[in-house]
Amino acid sequence: MTLLNKKIGVIGGGIGGLASAIAFAKFGSQVTLYEKALVISEVGAGIQISANGINVLTKLGIYPDYLKSVGFPKNIIFKDYKTDKAITEIQHNQDLNLPYMQLHRADLIEALVARAKSLGVNIVLGSKAKVINSGGSGSKIKVNNSEVFDFDLTVAADGMNSTVRQYWFGQRPSVFMKQIAWRALIPSNGMSIEPTVYMGINKHLVMYPLRNGKIINIIGVQSNKNLAPESWTNDGSPEKFYNEFSDFNTSVTNILSDITEVKLWGLYSHPTLKSWSHKNVVLLGDAAHPMLPFMAQGSCMALEDAAVLARVLNK
Repeated sequence: MTLLNKKIGVIGGGIGGLASAIAFAKFGSQVTLYEKALVISEVGAGIQISANGINVLTKLGIYPDYLKSVGFPKNIIFKDYKTDKAITEIQHNQDLNLPYMQLHRADLIEALVARAKSLGVNIVLGSKAKVINSGGSGSKIKVNNSEVFDFDLTVAADGMNSTVRQYWFGQRPSVFMKQIAWRALIPSNGMSIEPTVYMGINKHLVMYPLRNGKIINIIGVQSNKNLAPESWTNDGSPEKFYNEFSDFNTSVTNILSDITEVKLWGLYSHPTLKSWSHKNVVLLGDAAHPMLPFMAQGSCMALEDAAVLARVLNK
């Protein structure tokens, strides 16, 4: 099968959806991407891309040409939460000759959109899309409960709460892991920090700089038995965040005291699907395999999904 001139529909304008649109377009497919939001953007957050993700971004022609304001830390320092003393450090990819990247998610989304448009991907915003038929020689996508479009293949990259997955693969309950995560961005105001993990008791904090050191990205994870929504956009309380980590050393609490907005969400484990495809519909990224936010692999796996799927289908 060759992807040349194949009509590919992509549902979802996040990292996985945009990357898959690019991957298929590079093989000559006619790609249309549907995003329900009126503007493709990303909530404020940092993101880390390890060697496997960098390799995909390079092969898709996104890195380095389309990515700006990125950081390449040589290591991450692990410190004691009380004493602020270094415990150990991890050095990045010394043998792979590939950098470890830290950047703002919005900057990655902007780069993916620009690259997709350069390859002729048709991005349709304000479009709530669903797959209404899959089989035979293709699939059908209905947009905004109105028009229906035919595609040879539909890639569903509509995220952790994928409606395509629920309709075609069934709804399976997730399990709360009794952990919650906090996320915030603050201006650095000239303060220089290194990528650091502060190890506490049943909790930890991660901090690293973004946009040439102008912003500090802060993530806190802690054990907590109280249910919290599984949504990155859920607002939390800066005061509550501070109080939960107030036993950390003053170099940390001084930074936490500057937070004015914070997001809070619960961490959930999702059951593994027996299959990620159904005839002419295939799931990708969080729609296929939602991941807990550790080891910086959620976005990297979505990038790998996109590159491998297109390459395999083009054989």
